[in-house]
Amino acid sequence: MKLNLTVLFMIALSGCEAVPKAAQQAQTDDKLIGVWEGEYLEKDGTLKKWTQTRKEDGTYRIEFRFVEPGGTVNRFSELGLWWIKDSLFHELVPSWMKHPDSYQYHFKDNNCIEFLLVDSRESIEDIGKYYFVECLSDTVPLARNID
Repeated sequence: MKLNLTVLFMIALSGCEAVPKAAQQAQTDDKLIGVWEGEYLEKDGTLKKWTQTRKEDGTYRIEFRFVEPGGTVNRFSELGLWWIKDSLFHELVPSWMKHPDSYQYHFKDNNCIEFLLVDSRESIEDIGKYYFVECLSDTVPLARNID
């Protein structure tokens, strides 16, 4: 039994190395916790829509829905980490990213946030200046633990 617990403990610790030190030591902004919705229209006419749930433990889940000009709909989800450092919002998907995407952000009002991408070393596509708005979802309950 002790051997099994030791093996499980070692596996758990090895996973910690995959998380950058910046994410392990950073802070979150309580105003960003919750369920947020956004959309972005690409130059080719594809409409990207998403619902992102940010938790106070620094994890997130995004459900994407891409609607192509011909009507084809693609769906996928992503699990990752988020944090605030040096007044920037950072996101990282540990399964495929080595460096986080970094954004300037500010609140338009209590329910919407504007984001501007300032650094993305992992981007597959050249998106240039990437700006989007997310608003608190009024259809999904707030994803926050209440003590």
